[in-house]
Parts: sequence; C-alpha cells; structure tokens
Amino acid sequence: MRRSSRAIAAALLLATSGCVTIPREDFTQAEHAIAYPVGFPHVRYAINDPAVRAMFRPDAAGNPPTMLALSGGGANGAFGAGVLYGWTEAHTRPEFSVVTGVSTGALIAPFAFLGPKWDAELKKGFTDGTASHLLPFPFVQPLFRDSIYTGKRLRGLVDSFVTPTLMAAVAREQARGRRLLVATTDLDSQDLVVWDMGAIAARGGPAARDLFATVLTASAAIPGVFPPVMIEAQMGNHTAHELHVDGSTIGAFFALPDTALIAPVGRGSGGSIYVLVNGKADDEFAVTKRSLMSLLSRSFDTASKATQRTSLATVAAFGQQNHVATWVAAVPPDETSSSLDFRQPAMQALFELGRARMVAGTAWTDLPTSLKTPVKAP
Repeated sequence: MRRSSRAIAAALLLATSGCVTIPREDFTQAEHAIAYPVGFPHVRYAINDPAVRAMFRPDAAGNPPTMLALSGGGANGAFGAGVLYGWTEAHTRPEFSVVTGVSTGALIAPFAFLGPKWDAELKKGFTDGTASHLLPFPFVQPLFRDSIYTGKRLRGLVDSFVTPTLMAAVAREQARGRRLLVATTDLDSQDLVVWDMGAIAARGGPAARDLFATVLTASAAIPGVFPPVMIEAQMGNHTAHELHVDGSTIGAFFALPDTALIAPVGRGSGGSIYVLVNGKADDEFAVTKRSLMSLLSRSFDTASKATQRTSLATVAAFGQQNHVATWVAAVPPDETSSSLDFRQPAMQALFELGRARMVAGTAWTDLPTSLKTPVKAP
C-alpha cells in the first residue's frame, strides 16, 4: 500500500474511532485576543498587522523588497530544496529581504534565509533518508489519540537542525533588517499566525531555541496525521495552551496580507516576489476511482489546488498594481511527485529535478504568464 493510501486509511480510522476528547484549559475569545507565548511578547502577528504590511515597502536605504515564499507540500519539499541548491550553482541567487514558509516550506525557510553557506545542510535534510522514517507503518492506534502518529519523529527532525549555530546566524540576519517568517494555523481562532523567527532567535538561550523549534514543528503538523502542537500562552493573569497546526491548512503559502489588493502598499514600490511551490501548480487529469480513499484524496487535492490558484492570482495582481516582479517555480505537470512519498529515492529524484531545472534556467516562470499558460516541462 502506498504511503498516501496508508495515511488516508488511518485518517478514516481516526475519524470513526470514537468520541474521546483530550482535556484542555478553558479561555475566552477576549483572553485569546491578547495572548502571546509565555516569555515572548512581540514575536508574532496577525496576517494583516501593519508590521507585516511594512515588509513590502523599501527599506531605509530605499532598496525594494525581495521576497521568497515557500509553499507546503510534504515530501515535495525536496523539489524546493533542489531549486535553491541549483540557484546557488547558477550564481544568480539573490539575498532575500523576506523569506516566508508554511509546512515543509517552513522547514526549508531557515536555510533559504541564511543563504548558500547552508546549502549542504539543506541538501542533507531532504536527501539523506532521515525523512523516510517520518511516517512509520503500522501507524499507532488512534482510538485514544488526536492524530495517527505521535509527532515525536517530526519534532526530532526539527531538533536535529535547530542548533545554537543556526539560531545565532538567524539572529545576525535579523539585526541586519532581514525577516524570516513562518506561519501556523491557530485552530481556536481559525486564523493564520505569522511568527517572526528572527525575533525569537534574537532572544537567545534554550527557551528561544525551544520556541523556534516548536513553531517549525507546528507549521509542519498535518492535521490528523501529526498531533497539533500546544503552545503555552500568557492570557492576561493566567496561562493556557493554544493548538497550532500546519500553516498550509489555511493557504498553500503566504506572501501578502489579505488586504494587499484592497489597500496597495504604494505604486512604484518595485522589488520581486518568488513563489516556490513544493508540488504541482497545474491541474492534473486523472480518471478517479469510485472508492472512498480515492474520492477523499482527489477531493482534498482539488480543494488545495483551488486555494493555491487563488493565492497565485492574488500575488500576480498585487505585482501588477505595485510594479513588483512576480515569479513561480513548481514541479512540472508530467513529472511524478507525491507529498507523502518520503522514500529516499523519490526525494532524491525530486531534489535533482529542482536543481537541474534551476541550473538550466527553466525553473522560474513569470507568474502572470504562467497563470495564462500552464507551466510545461521543457
């Protein structure tokens, strides 16, 4: 049985396994509205916070922003890692003023932010076979759990690369005015939460490293597959735990505030936005089997593609209004990829595909053009 089928089958079992509820502390909407991670105020924003909008304006020296937005996609993150690696080899990789990531894109984001000197670590993380152990089989019995897997292996993977050295490097770039942002989905408020990872890193110490790793784990925690991540938050005169999951639950990637088209940041701002899709951007024709697993899988993929297309169109429209160049890279439609295929050979092949396309100069396509004419393999 393919890993994707295993995960879907297990999700069905989870959905029908009973009404067991894991206790939580109670809190009000008003208390949640003023909450912040215990000991870490001012390290996260709502997507439409003025601080997020300000990141799309030229810096103090007048330099326009250059953003990289990394999408979710599970094992397909190997493609994005390959594109970045090949970008270095092509000697055309810019230094991004803002890097954003959700899900597997969040795991790539620190390395993309820190630049070519971290390429070896990036390649290792997506090709050395460690990720092949993320979804063991058989899965745990979910009758008394809130997910198929315990999440320990995912957290272990994150802990393996969130080192003091990486934290110090992120803090240095934060001090230079660059921003590393990761999004999670807050299940209680149903909102996207934007975390300023550089602000967390700048605090230093074990508590900052733990929160940094916790946010990355939460952003990659696929609901039902991995447990939601509990983040202890200060809510007035008491604390309670929020539940955060995969940032791509709300959107395949994030590059703009929701209000960007309603209140543009200003014409002539310039700059560039690169959207790296860890998967395919185009619809895929397939004769869908009349089975429950096939219907669920196909329906989920269809909904995800629709959300992704809307987000890409929003970025393209924003770029045209504000004279911002917009680009997209994605797995070509005729290539094989699966978000849940963490086998080492499959991830190595996707990494090499991304690297080769970048070196050949075929990875990036003008976003408005690609929305009119779907990207095809050369």
